[in-house]
Amino acid sequence: MREVGSSANPQQLTAINASEGPVLIIAGPGSGKTFTLVERIVHLITEKRAAPESLIVVTFTDKAARELTTRVSNRLAELDIRFNLNEMYLGTFHSICLRILEEFREFTRLKRSFTLFDQFDQQYFLYQKIKHFRELPDAQLVIGDDQTGRWAQSEELMMWLNKVSEEALDPHVLEKAPDPEVRALARCFLKYQELLNENNCLDFSGIQYEALLLLRRHPDVLAQLRDKITYLMVDEYQDTNTIQEKILLLLAGSRNN
Repeated sequence: MREVGSSANPQQLTAINASEGPVLIIAGPGSGKTFTLVERIVHLITEKRAAPESLIVVTFTDKAARELTTRVSNRLAELDIRFNLNEMYLGTFHSICLRILEEFREFTRLKRSFTLFDQFDQQYFLYQKIKHFRELPDAQLVIGDDQTGRWAQSEELMMWLNKVSEEALDPHVLEKAPDPEVRALARCFLKYQELLNENNCLDFSGIQYEALLLLRRHPDVLAQLRDKITYLMVDEYQDTNTIQEKILLLLAGSRNN
């Protein structure tokens, strides 16, 4: 039975043991990035006595999350350590945000058994409701002329609505913009939120948006999560993703681990 990090090189060992405060690890292909991440998680469990629910590990894809879960499970079994990985927040940003929304659903706009849209569901929903958007002032600046057809309009509208969600833009700020196109987009976004609310629906790009609203609007929920979560790790960090960075920094709080 090997010890944690016993087969790591000096650089990997530094990364594994650096647990307090913010850490940036720059690693190229084949440099043992996943090995280092696995050993770092195991180090936090064995040396820092981290509870499963106190760890957030974000991966870029579902496949990477599954691989990481398997490798961490195998390492803990090797060390004969009992640890409930199901309680750990391990997955993509979307899956972790969805779990947080489900855990604190009573603080959100969502009701029990809400519908989660994939991309096709979302576009079809917009297609069915397109008349609500066509009636809005200057809507054609966002969705195009009616002659293009409802399906093409719904596709264009979906693209712009998702941009607002993914960039965590405030529609009330957009409403005051000097450009008529931006003001029209704000009206479309607010109408869309109204329709989602009426139908108890959530779209894929809205998962992170709703999670961010939850953390911003309910300091008690944020405080509860900050008390619970002691370490956050992001595999393949996307520093160009505005909303993910905002969620991450909110959860990290003053600990900054």
